[in-house]
Amino acid sequence: MEITKNLIVYKHKKFSRISNFNFGTQYKDNTGKLHQLKDVNGLEQQFVTSSASFILNKAIEKDTLTDEWLKNHPEIIAHWTRTDLQQKEEQETKETLDSAQAIIEAAKMNVKDVVDFAKLSKMNTRSNTEVLRAKIIKMAQDDPEQFMSVHFDPEKDYRVFIVDALKSKNLTYKNSTFMYGKEAIGTNEEQVIVWLKEHKDIFALIKHELRGEEPKKTSKKTKVKA
Repeated sequence: MEITKNLIVYKHKKFSRISNFNFGTQYKDNTGKLHQLKDVNGLEQQFVTSSASFILNKAIEKDTLTDEWLKNHPEIIAHWTRTDLQQKEEQETKETLDSAQAIIEAAKMNVKDVVDFAKLSKMNTRSNTEVLRAKIIKMAQDDPEQFMSVHFDPEKDYRVFIVDALKSKNLTYKNSTFMYGKEAIGTNEEQVIVWLKEHKDIFALIKHELRGEEPKKTSKKTKVKA
């Protein structure tokens, strides 16, 4: 099975059959640098194929030299695909494991996690929680990298807060700018998050309003009569 991992498969993008095709002995890349094909003895050689697909073996020095020369050939870049079977297997393995891990994380999400994620992903939060969970699990399977970046975003709570504050009109977004009342607080979420961290009193006040709570009032000291 290790032999398979060493293979490089070249395949023409358009034709399934071709007559003898000569790639020549040298070419210039897009920087103008000259690349010459040489054999194991350092002698110039040419590469010719009579098939629309061919295989090179990285375990063979001659094939390795040919592959290194051939993969950046203008003709290959324009009309052929190159597949490194070992890299392909490693990539597919990584994608499968990443997807599995993301699905596990999605399945563990509590109701708040599900709703918050749905808000950040612009899903219909009026949907049943289990419907949202199913959609999130599907996303985790299809795009684990995007799922993990949203789910484990260290600023996730602030981003959810911004979504809720915009919906409640505590914050507004006009002319590509986020506003608190008449004050511009940023042109993107990152700037708004910085502003919220610097204005903890306003942040707390809006959070109370979003929860339907009355802001806490400081008690006044009663005067003692003499």
